[in-house]
Amino acid sequence: MAVLAGGTTAMGVFGAMQLNKAAGTTINTTGAVQLVICVVVGALAMLAAIAGSRPLLRKVTEGPAQTAD
Repeated sequence: MAVLAGGTTAMGVFGAMQLNKAAGTTINTTGAVQLVICVVVGALAMLAAIAGSRPLLRKVTEGPAQTAD
């Protein structure tokens, strides 16, 4: 999660900085704060989904039944 989400977010921020530099503008701090909030909320939601699905995963994988194919 850290490599994929962090890497793509970092590439997007780097690209936005280069675009802002080429346009002669500065970084919008409210946009940066919104980005940080969205990244944190997204990471927390994904960790909650992983934690929430663990009981179901354990239930499904605890006693695999063999079937005749």
